[in-house]
Amino acid sequence: MRWDNLQILLAISREGSLTRAAQFLRLDQSTAGRRLTQLEAELGAVLFVRSKSGFAPTQVGEEAIARALEVEMTINGLVDVVASTSGTAVGTVRLMGNGWTLERLARLSAAKLLSAHPQLNLRTISLLRSSHVRGEASVSLWFEKAPEDGEFSVRIGDVPYAVYQSKEVDPKDGWVSFFDEDVARREISSAQAKLQANSVVRLTGTDAGVFQGAIEAGIGKGLLPMCMAEGNPRLVRATNGPPDLMRTLWLHTHPDTVETERVKVTIDWIRDEFTRVFTP
Repeated sequence: MRWDNLQILLAISREGSLTRAAQFLRLDQSTAGRRLTQLEAELGAVLFVRSKSGFAPTQVGEEAIARALEVEMTINGLVDVVASTSGTAVGTVRLMGNGWTLERLARLSAAKLLSAHPQLNLRTISLLRSSHVRGEASVSLWFEKAPEDGEFSVRIGDVPYAVYQSKEVDPKDGWVSFFDEDVARREISSAQAKLQANSVVRLTGTDAGVFQGAIEAGIGKGLLPMCMAEGNPRLVRATNGPPDLMRTLWLHTHPDTVETERVKVTIDWIRDEFTRVFTP
Protein backbone atom coordinates (compact mmCIF):
# COMPACT_ATOMS: atom_id res chain seq x y z
CA MET A 1 0.00 0.00 0.00
CA ARG A 2 1.49 3.32 -1.11
CA TRP A 3 1.86 6.27 1.24
CA ASP A 4 0.88 8.56 -1.67
CA ASN A 5 -2.57 6.98 -1.67
CA LEU A 6 -2.95 7.31 2.08
CA GLN A 7 -2.06 10.99 1.76
CA ILE A 8 -5.06 11.42 -0.53
CA LEU A 9 -7.26 9.74 2.07
CA LEU A 10 -6.07 12.12 4.79
CA ALA A 11 -6.24 15.21 2.58
CA ILE A 12 -9.87 14.51 1.61
CA SER A 13 -10.80 13.92 5.26
CA ARG A 14 -9.32 17.32 6.14
CA GLU A 15 -10.41 19.39 3.16
CA GLY A 16 -13.84 17.86 2.56
CA SER A 17 -13.53 17.47 -1.21
CA LEU A 18 -11.34 15.86 -3.83
CA THR A 19 -10.69 19.22 -5.50
CA ARG A 20 -9.38 20.90 -2.34
CA ALA A 21 -7.41 17.79 -1.40
CA ALA A 22 -5.70 17.82 -4.81
CA GLN A 23 -4.92 21.53 -4.42
CA PHE A 24 -3.47 20.96 -0.96
CA LEU A 25 -1.21 18.16 -2.23
CA ARG A 26 -0.38 20.13 -5.41
CA LEU A 27 -1.78 17.45 -7.69
CA ASP A 28 -4.17 17.64 -10.60
CA GLN A 29 -7.63 16.36 -9.76
CA SER A 30 -7.43 13.36 -12.08
CA THR A 31 -4.28 12.10 -10.34
CA ALA A 32 -5.89 12.55 -6.92
CA GLY A 33 -9.01 10.70 -8.07
CA ARG A 34 -6.93 7.87 -9.51
CA ARG A 35 -5.05 7.43 -6.24
CA LEU A 36 -8.27 7.33 -4.25
CA THR A 37 -9.68 4.72 -6.64
CA GLN A 38 -6.51 2.64 -6.27
CA LEU A 39 -6.74 2.78 -2.48
CA GLU A 40 -10.42 1.79 -2.48
CA ALA A 41 -9.60 -1.10 -4.83
CA GLU A 42 -6.78 -2.27 -2.56
CA LEU A 43 -9.05 -2.18 0.49
CA GLY A 44 -12.09 -3.52 -1.34
CA ALA A 45 -14.33 -0.84 0.16
CA VAL A 46 -15.83 2.57 -0.55
CA LEU A 47 -14.13 5.12 1.71
CA PHE A 48 -16.19 8.22 0.97
CA VAL A 49 -19.76 9.01 0.03
CA ARG A 50 -19.75 11.60 -2.74
CA SER A 51 -22.35 14.39 -2.73
CA LYS A 52 -22.79 17.96 -3.91
CA SER A 53 -21.72 19.19 -0.48
CA GLY A 54 -18.46 17.22 -0.52
CA PHE A 55 -16.96 13.90 0.54
CA ALA A 56 -18.15 12.26 3.77
CA PRO A 57 -16.23 9.21 5.08
CA THR A 58 -18.07 5.93 5.36
CA GLN A 59 -17.69 3.79 8.50
CA VAL A 60 -14.86 1.90 6.79
CA GLY A 61 -13.44 5.24 5.68
CA GLU A 62 -13.33 6.51 9.27
CA GLU A 63 -11.40 3.39 10.30
CA ALA A 64 -9.00 3.80 7.38
CA ILE A 65 -8.46 7.48 8.27
CA ALA A 66 -7.61 6.53 11.86
CA ARG A 67 -5.02 3.99 10.67
CA ALA A 68 -3.59 6.42 8.12
CA LEU A 69 -3.17 9.00 10.90
CA GLU A 70 -1.09 6.46 12.82
CA VAL A 71 1.11 5.99 9.74
CA GLU A 72 1.45 9.75 9.37
CA MET A 73 2.44 10.14 13.01
CA THR A 74 5.11 7.45 12.58
CA ILE A 75 6.52 9.28 9.54
CA ASN A 76 6.42 12.59 11.40
CA GLY A 77 8.27 10.94 14.27
CA LEU A 78 10.99 9.84 11.89
CA VAL A 79 11.26 13.36 10.49
CA ASP A 80 11.57 14.72 14.02
CA VAL A 81 14.37 12.29 14.86
CA VAL A 82 16.30 13.61 11.88
CA ALA A 83 15.44 17.19 12.87
CA SER A 84 16.67 16.70 16.43
CA THR A 85 20.08 15.55 15.20
CA SER A 86 20.43 18.50 12.84
CA GLY A 87 19.05 21.08 15.27
CA THR A 88 16.55 22.43 12.74
CA ALA A 89 12.87 21.92 11.91
CA VAL A 90 12.03 19.89 8.81
CA GLY A 91 8.83 19.66 6.76
CA THR A 92 5.65 21.65 6.14
CA VAL A 93 3.45 23.44 8.66
CA ARG A 94 -0.01 24.66 7.64
CA LEU A 95 -0.60 28.13 9.10
CA MET A 96 -4.26 29.12 9.06
CA GLY A 97 -5.88 32.41 10.02
CA ASN A 98 -7.39 35.67 8.81
CA GLY A 99 -5.81 37.09 5.69
CA TRP A 100 -4.45 40.20 7.41
CA THR A 101 -2.80 38.27 10.26
CA LEU A 102 -1.06 35.94 7.82
CA GLU A 103 0.01 38.86 5.61
CA ARG A 104 1.66 40.64 8.52
CA LEU A 105 3.45 37.51 9.70
CA ALA A 106 4.67 36.77 6.17
CA ARG A 107 5.80 40.33 5.44
CA LEU A 108 7.29 41.29 8.78
CA SER A 109 8.60 38.09 10.28
CA ALA A 110 8.49 34.85 8.23
CA ALA A 111 11.94 35.44 6.75
CA LYS A 112 13.41 35.25 10.25
CA LEU A 113 11.83 31.84 10.92
CA LEU A 114 12.65 30.36 7.51
CA SER A 115 16.22 31.62 7.61
CA ALA A 116 16.76 29.88 10.95
CA HIS A 117 15.13 26.67 9.63
CA PRO A 118 15.94 26.31 5.91
CA GLN A 119 14.21 22.91 5.66
CA LEU A 120 10.92 24.24 7.07
CA ASN A 121 8.07 25.30 4.78
CA LEU A 122 5.04 27.39 5.73
CA ARG A 123 1.77 26.85 3.88
CA THR A 124 -0.54 29.78 4.67
CA ILE A 125 -4.29 29.26 4.36
CA SER A 126 -6.74 32.09 5.05
CA LEU A 127 -10.38 31.93 6.12
CA LEU A 128 -10.82 28.19 6.53
CA ARG A 129 -12.32 27.96 10.00
CA SER A 130 -14.08 24.75 8.94
CA SER A 131 -10.74 23.03 8.32
CA HIS A 132 -10.14 20.69 11.22
CA VAL A 133 -6.70 20.53 12.78
CA ARG A 134 -6.82 16.75 12.59
CA GLY A 135 -3.48 15.10 13.22
CA GLU A 136 -1.48 17.10 10.68
CA ALA A 137 1.21 19.66 11.41
CA SER A 138 -1.11 22.68 11.46
CA VAL A 139 -1.30 25.87 13.48
CA SER A 140 -4.43 28.04 13.49
CA LEU A 141 -4.70 31.67 14.64
CA TRP A 142 -8.22 32.91 15.37
CA PHE A 143 -9.80 35.59 17.49
CA GLU A 144 -12.26 34.52 20.23
CA LYS A 145 -12.51 30.96 18.93
CA ALA A 146 -12.98 28.05 21.33
CA PRO A 147 -10.90 24.90 20.73
CA GLU A 148 -12.56 22.06 18.81
CA ASP A 149 -12.04 18.32 18.48
CA GLY A 150 -9.56 18.09 21.33
CA GLU A 151 -7.31 20.84 19.98
CA PHE A 152 -4.43 22.20 22.04
CA SER A 153 -4.99 25.95 22.51
CA VAL A 154 -2.92 28.76 23.94
CA ARG A 155 -3.61 32.47 24.32
CA ILE A 156 -1.12 34.44 22.23
CA GLY A 157 -2.03 37.99 23.25
CA ASP A 158 -4.43 40.92 22.95
CA VAL A 159 -4.59 42.93 19.72
CA PRO A 160 -5.75 46.56 20.15
CA TYR A 161 -8.36 47.99 17.75
CA ALA A 162 -9.50 51.58 17.29
CA VAL A 163 -11.89 53.49 15.04
CA TYR A 164 -10.27 55.13 12.00
CA GLN A 165 -11.51 57.21 9.09
CA SER A 166 -10.13 58.61 5.87
CA LYS A 167 -7.83 61.59 6.25
CA GLU A 168 -8.88 62.89 2.82
CA VAL A 169 -12.60 62.03 2.44
CA ASP A 170 -15.35 62.82 4.95
CA PRO A 171 -17.19 59.53 5.64
CA LYS A 172 -20.16 61.45 7.13
CA ASP A 173 -22.22 58.92 9.13
CA GLY A 174 -21.17 55.84 7.17
CA TRP A 175 -19.52 52.81 8.77
CA VAL A 176 -17.57 49.77 7.64
CA SER A 177 -18.27 46.75 9.85
CA PHE A 178 -17.21 43.19 10.48
CA PHE A 179 -19.86 40.64 9.55
CA ASP A 180 -19.51 36.92 8.91
CA GLU A 181 -22.61 34.84 8.18
CA ASP A 182 -20.92 31.68 9.45
CA VAL A 183 -19.26 32.89 12.64
CA ALA A 184 -20.56 34.83 15.63
CA ARG A 185 -18.03 37.24 17.11
CA ARG A 186 -19.75 38.68 20.17
CA GLU A 187 -16.83 40.85 21.26
CA ILE A 188 -16.42 42.75 18.02
CA SER A 189 -20.16 42.79 17.29
CA SER A 190 -20.91 44.34 20.70
CA ALA A 191 -18.15 46.93 20.27
CA GLN A 192 -19.41 47.88 16.81
CA ALA A 193 -23.02 48.20 18.01
CA LYS A 194 -21.95 50.56 20.79
CA LEU A 195 -19.73 52.70 18.57
CA GLN A 196 -22.01 52.87 15.55
CA ALA A 197 -25.21 53.66 17.47
CA ASN A 198 -27.81 54.57 14.81
CA SER A 199 -25.33 55.21 12.01
CA VAL A 200 -25.60 53.65 8.55
CA VAL A 201 -23.44 50.59 7.78
CA ARG A 202 -22.26 50.99 4.20
CA LEU A 203 -19.98 47.95 3.80
CA THR A 204 -19.47 44.70 5.71
CA GLY A 205 -16.91 41.93 5.39
CA THR A 206 -14.72 39.40 7.17
CA ASP A 207 -11.18 40.75 6.89
CA ALA A 208 -9.47 43.89 8.14
CA GLY A 209 -7.44 44.15 4.93
CA VAL A 210 -10.64 44.83 2.98
CA PHE A 211 -11.85 47.27 5.65
CA GLN A 212 -8.67 49.30 5.45
CA GLY A 213 -9.11 49.98 1.73
CA ALA A 214 -12.77 50.90 2.19
CA ILE A 215 -11.99 53.25 5.07
CA GLU A 216 -9.16 54.90 3.12
CA ALA A 217 -11.62 55.51 0.27
CA GLY A 218 -14.00 57.32 2.62
CA ILE A 219 -16.81 54.76 2.50
CA GLY A 220 -17.10 54.92 6.27
CA LYS A 221 -15.40 54.82 9.63
CA GLY A 222 -14.50 51.46 11.10
CA LEU A 223 -12.58 49.41 13.63
CA LEU A 224 -9.10 48.44 12.50
CA PRO A 225 -6.18 46.71 14.22
CA MET A 226 -3.99 49.58 15.41
CA CYS A 227 -0.90 47.76 14.14
CA MET A 228 -2.29 48.15 10.60
CA ALA A 229 -3.65 51.67 10.84
CA GLU A 230 -1.06 53.58 12.86
CA GLY A 231 1.40 55.27 10.54
CA ASN A 232 -0.90 55.00 7.52
CA PRO A 233 -0.82 58.52 5.96
CA ARG A 234 -4.32 58.06 4.50
CA LEU A 235 -5.98 57.32 7.85
CA VAL A 236 -6.66 59.28 11.01
CA ARG A 237 -8.00 57.97 14.28
CA ALA A 238 -11.63 58.98 14.87
CA THR A 239 -11.61 58.45 18.65
CA ASN A 240 -9.34 59.47 21.48
CA GLY A 241 -7.87 57.68 24.46
CA PRO A 242 -7.25 53.96 24.91
CA PRO A 243 -8.10 51.38 22.23
CA ASP A 244 -11.79 50.99 21.48
CA LEU A 245 -11.51 47.20 21.55
CA MET A 246 -9.04 44.52 22.62
CA ARG A 247 -9.35 41.20 20.78
CA THR A 248 -7.65 38.06 22.08
CA LEU A 249 -5.71 36.02 19.55
CA TRP A 250 -5.65 32.27 20.23
CA LEU A 251 -3.44 29.60 18.72
CA HIS A 252 -4.83 26.11 18.07
CA THR A 253 -3.04 22.93 17.08
CA HIS A 254 -3.54 19.19 17.43
CA PRO A 255 -2.25 17.58 20.66
CA ASP A 256 -0.62 14.77 18.65
CA THR A 257 1.61 17.22 16.78
CA VAL A 258 2.23 19.97 19.34
CA GLU A 259 5.50 18.31 20.39
CA THR A 260 6.86 17.87 16.87
CA GLU A 261 9.88 20.06 16.16
CA ARG A 262 8.34 21.96 13.25
CA VAL A 263 5.19 22.84 15.20
CA LYS A 264 7.15 23.81 18.32
CA VAL A 265 9.42 26.22 16.45
CA THR A 266 6.41 27.72 14.65
CA ILE A 267 4.55 28.31 17.91
CA ASP A 268 7.65 29.79 19.56
CA TRP A 269 8.15 32.08 16.56
CA ILE A 270 4.57 33.40 16.71
CA ARG A 271 4.77 34.01 20.45
CA ASP A 272 8.14 35.74 20.20
CA GLU A 273 7.03 37.96 17.31
CA PHE A 274 3.52 38.78 18.56
CA THR A 275 4.30 42.22 20.02
CA ARG A 276 6.29 43.37 16.99
CA VAL A 277 3.72 42.13 14.45
CA PHE A 278 0.37 42.76 16.15
CA THR A 279 0.75 45.80 18.39
CA PRO A 280 1.19 49.42 17.25
